[in-house]
Amino acid sequence: MVELAGVLVLLGALFTLLVLLAAPLILAFFLVATILRLVFFVIFLPFRILGWTVGIGLGALGLALKGAFLAGIVAFLILAGFVPLIPILLLGGLVYLLVRSARRREAPPVSA
Repeated sequence: MVELAGVLVLLGALFTLLVLLAAPLILAFFLVATILRLVFFVIFLPFRILGWTVGIGLGALGLALKGAFLAGIVAFLILAGFVPLIPILLLGGLVYLLVRSARRREAPPVSA
């Protein structure tokens, strides 16, 4: 029983020594990884900003093209709706021309 207790104490001491040696290494690796992550973030930040700018620009261009396309469709539908009114407009124009030509013209004022 004493040997088992001694072995357990020895294993506990070895584990404690391992933790005491490994903890600074793990902390150092964690700090190096954090610093490298920050460095790469700073290095690639201009490219990320450029990508955001291009993405916003292309998004705005897409919205503008979509709006122009929809406006064209609406204009076409409105014009297509006016197509049946063309004969009425032509008749109205013909009546206007006939009435205008049938009016009596006044003589221009005489200048002295």
